[in-house]
Amino acid sequence: MKRINIKTASFLTLLLCLPPALGQASEHAASGDKAGAYPGYLALAPSLVVNLASERRTKYLRVDIQFYLDTAEDAERVTLHTPLIRNRLITLLGGREADQIMSTEARDKLRAELLEKLRETLTEVAGAPTIRELYFTGFIIQ
Repeated sequence: MKRINIKTASFLTLLLCLPPALGQASEHAASGDKAGAYPGYLALAPSLVVNLASERRTKYLRVDIQFYLDTAEDAERVTLHTPLIRNRLITLLGGREADQIMSTEARDKLRAELLEKLRETLTEVAGAPTIRELYFTGFIIQ
């Protein structure tokens, strides 16, 4: 009797499971589920990593951000302007002192500042503030 190695078995299992998963994905796309997803959240991916000001050694901030949006049109606007949004966030976050953003109060103040600046920027380029809220879902200083 011939034995099947584990790689072959895994590959065959994947092939057997793939067609039903693809069918479900196309059903969701065809039914227009995207329009019903808002108001909702949109993650900024990948994480932002910026240099922080430090006299001793290099410090970094890695931040994960999610935007709360009201409509699918807002999501399209944010997606279209993601490079601009990322650039603006890097500019606003980079070079800050780590000690100034470590406390909960400082992070809340920073979050409000970033939201205000992004809303201003999007109003200038897209004609609408677009983002209702901004949330940190990850905040690591190294």
